[in-house]
Amino acid sequence: MSNIESQKQQAIELHSAQADMFAARYAEAAQDVYKDCFLYSRHRLDALLRRYLPERGDGLRLLDVGCGTGHHLARLRQRGYEIAGIDGSEEMLRYARMNNPGADLRLADVDRLPFPDGCFDLILCIEVLRYLPDASGCIGEMARVLKPGGICLVTAAPRFSLNAYWVVNRVVQLIPVGNLVRLKQFFTTSVQLRRQFLEAGFQTVNVHGVYLGPINWVQRLAPRLLPRLLRAWEPHDATLADHALWREFSNMFLVHAVRGERGA
Repeated sequence: MSNIESQKQQAIELHSAQADMFAARYAEAAQDVYKDCFLYSRHRLDALLRRYLPERGDGLRLLDVGCGTGHHLARLRQRGYEIAGIDGSEEMLRYARMNNPGADLRLADVDRLPFPDGCFDLILCIEVLRYLPDASGCIGEMARVLKPGGICLVTAAPRFSLNAYWVVNRVVQLIPVGNLVRLKQFFTTSVQLRRQFLEAGFQTVNVHGVYLGPINWVQRLAPRLLPRLLRAWEPHDATLADHALWREFSNMFLVHAVRGERGA
């Protein structure tokens, strides 16, 4: 097994072990999105996704690459989208199938999507690229299965995040630190992301900052303060995270890419 395939397999095994936890976390989102940093990050991400996803998806085919527990798909299905999803974890897909009965959900590799060319109008890919040593294969496959003019919405991990997670992740490869995840992750810049998507055949590529600030450290050091802090911080976060001066230091990127014409 190559290093790339080994890394992907480790990520799948980790997320398989965490399937119950992710299902429980998404259930908690309905109660309080300021409860922890995970819920807050998804809350901020949803605000950006709404900017690009039509309110009604009637007649639109949408693929979730790395669909996990099917949380996003279930909500989009309610809005009329014709949904499909793939994931490398059978445990994640078990939840996704419960949340989306009868939907086209497949066990598959993100670098080898089991769909024909040009069959989707939109693609979501949330928290997948950060586990890929080389994201070009996944990005190329998403371009392939999108229709010309189709929209791709993809998250990635910023190298210069104010949470300093790039440094933390490398340290825990050498020294176990509490319950921090030891799986190696991969970080990028907005310039690198734009280049990868343009090379894959996307015509328009915008990179947004989703949320900002060293808030994960507040959760670890003073968890009782976190909900109040996040409520106070969010209006500023909404302004600053995607500002040109601060975007590179955000804690999550969202790429909005539009597929060019075939052969362009």
